[in-house]
Amino acid sequence: MEFHRADGEGGASQRWIDDNLPTCPLCRSPSLWGVATGVDQLALERWYFQCSNCKAVMSTIPDTPVSALAEPVNVAKVALSVNLRIDSVQRSEDEDFVGEEFPLYELQQWAEEDES
Repeated sequence: MEFHRADGEGGASQRWIDDNLPTCPLCRSPSLWGVATGVDQLALERWYFQCSNCKAVMSTIPDTPVSALAEPVNVAKVALSVNLRIDSVQRSEDEDFVGEEFPLYELQQWAEEDES
């Protein structure tokens, strides 16, 4: 998967991650997230985000109408229930999180914590 970052505000996925997680919850550093779009096992569109610092990759299903391979499928989610899955990490201290999903609000709390 190839990650990119557009100049300015970028597309919907880049604006979403910049607005919701300006700081990476794993390395707790301000991040210029790289973004990519892919399809998960259920043929639903997923947004993928890669931290510019620790290279952790997270993903979510966007809160927008999406298309499945057969017919259009609407996936509606309440903003507070958005989950992000941690897909890969490079730091060994983060390996236990791979494959786990966390609510956005929890990751936002992690990002605000001090590492003391």
